Amino acid sequence: MTDVVIAGAGIVGCATAVELLTADPALDVVLVEPDPTYARAATGRGTGGVRQLFTRPENIALSQYTLDVIENWDDWAGEDAPELHWRPNGYLFVAGPRDVEALAANAMIQRRHGVDARWLEPAELADRYPAMRTDDLAGAVLSIRDGWLDPTAFFTGVRTKARRLGAVFVTDRVVDVQTIGTTVRSTLLESGRALDTDVVVNAAGTWAPELASKAGMTLPVEPMRRHEHYVETTDDLGSLPFIKDVEGLAIHPHLHGLSVGLVDFNHPGGEDFTIDETHYARTVAPALAGRIHRGEFVLRRTWTGLYDQNRFDGNMILGNWPGHLDNFYVATGFSGHGFMHALGVGRGLAELILHGDYITVDLHRMNYQRVVDDRPYPERGIR
Repeated sequence: MTDVVIAGAGIVGCATAVELLTADPALDVVLVEPDPTYARAATGRGTGGVRQLFTRPENIALSQYTLDVIENWDDWAGEDAPELHWRPNGYLFVAGPRDVEALAANAMIQRRHGVDARWLEPAELADRYPAMRTDDLAGAVLSIRDGWLDPTAFFTGVRTKARRLGAVFVTDRVVDVQTIGTTVRSTLLESGRALDTDVVVNAAGTWAPELASKAGMTLPVEPMRRHEHYVETTDDLGSLPFIKDVEGLAIHPHLHGLSVGLVDFNHPGGEDFTIDETHYARTVAPALAGRIHRGEFVLRRTWTGLYDQNRFDGNMILGNWPGHLDNFYVATGFSGHGFMHALGVGRGLAELILHGDYITVDLHRMNYQRVVDDRPYPERGIR
């Protein structure tokens, strides 16, 4: 009998194992992962950004926990902690006249929840970041504690800690569950092996809905492709923050230039890693030139990754379904924020599993029941 089976050993699954075993070292925790190379995992294809500029207090608090760990990384990760290449240049949200009032209102929420969110008028913005075009902007919010890092290094540190604490990694896939009443009794693996267990955590990312359906849950989550582009620049733009706007444009310094993306939230769902060779020139290059007016850009690389996009409200779906599935826990639908929130999600799941309730951060409003009841809980700011 296994205490906890975690389906999916990506960043969320490994973080959950770390938090469970930190709370109770005697637990038997097994992580089942079909691809130990993580070739299609979201984390390694992401930007590694960590920001507090959310409007829901849960998301702010989860990011703050991740920042606490980053700032104490060597102690947290232990011996041979990977170098994170942390760049605390801050996050900058910008808005034009149409959206500036909402941006200012969101900044007030952020400050109430402990974010050092500083309001910048266009003139101050232009003086601070002369490479930016600001004449079309009406205001901006800078969160100076935020930044970005090497996501693969961070994940390696979390996974290594899970293994060091005693988590067992199995190369296989959870394909079904056996349920008696409201309780899952065992998991069936693709190899034909069965694991009897007290608890199942579904942290399978974009593949989570398929497994959840075996237990009777319908998750409004699907894979959604996103492009990221690396451009080299003739000017040194390394002092820029991570810039985001309401249209989905995201820019931050990377290597000898910039990493830039423009998310199309209307892209149809599906496990699609193909690269649209016209995407950069058609969509991204004009937006980039419209925001950064200093230097020339040369496209060097394009890659794609998948969001586990929650089409219901864009926020994570977390926890069990009391009275229906008491010991089957889901963690999915992060819609691009799973990396930065994984540690806090793992801590919350560990609390819920071991104590029956959230202790550190109340995450009840992220539950599955809101989907059943059609009560969306979306972010109100830049996604």
